[in-house]
Amino acid sequence: MTRGITRRRAETRQRLIEAAYATFSETGIRDTPVELICERAGFTRGAFYSNFASKEELFLAVYEVQMGDRADRLRAAVESALAAADPSDGDSVATVLREAAALFMESPAADETWYLLNAEFRAQALRQPELRASTAAAERVFHDALAPLLQDMLDRLGLRLTVDPHAAVITIITLYETMLQRALLNETPSTADNSFLTEVLPRVLAALVTLKTGEPS
Repeated sequence: MTRGITRRRAETRQRLIEAAYATFSETGIRDTPVELICERAGFTRGAFYSNFASKEELFLAVYEVQMGDRADRLRAAVESALAAADPSDGDSVATVLREAAALFMESPAADETWYLLNAEFRAQALRQPELRASTAAAERVFHDALAPLLQDMLDRLGLRLTVDPHAAVITIITLYETMLQRALLNETPSTADNSFLTEVLPRVLAALVTLKTGEPS
């Protein structure tokens, strides 16, 4: 019986998370009432509050799912790029990142929608001190997922970072978000001007790496 209740609870949470993402995307986080999320998910307010203490807590659950999906997508893109990489390429890190970026950019519209929601919530968290710790913790989980991915990619290329892996991850994320922001402000699809991601970003990261010491030439 306990297992059945646990499974139902997980399914309820998943439906609320999916409904929240869809509703937030349409009306924004601030202007989305809890009742609208419940209606879309097919639950009562009681079901909502038995799973989430607030709309902000629900957004952080949405954040966890969305960033987990993006980490998986990036991991698959890097693996594909590494598999196609030429070991004799003297500019291997830029080449791999360029190819991975091209694969990752297959869903720019979804990322632009997510960027808007994430930017809205981050601004809210900056204004509300009680949200800062949980927001920072959620971002750290994402950074912790990407740091070993980046290190593994470089290790397989015979390279290492000259800076802290988390600092490199933050640099990559900031550049990517800047590209999305520019696309939105200029009202142009991000694929129309993705040189920032496919050319600038690889070069920036290439400047943060060096050959591993003790590696055979």
